[in-house]
Amino acid sequence: MKKRAALLAATAILLLLAAVYLWGPSSVPPGQEPLVTLSSANFGEFENAFDRDAEVPRLVLLFSPT
Repeated sequence: MKKRAALLAATAILLLLAAVYLWGPSSVPPGQEPLVTLSSANFGEFENAFDRDAEVPRLVLLFSPT
């Protein structure tokens, strides 16, 4: 019975840590603009930031949940 309780407690702690890691506040290195979630409401800001430095290489990663 103690093994089962310890296993459940360890699983709960791991799930809690994973939730904090995934949904907790993110940080960026000093000098970098804060992270934002791209949406149709702020797409113009993305275009302006992308076009700001034309001579600098840029990389855009698109992730899809499917």
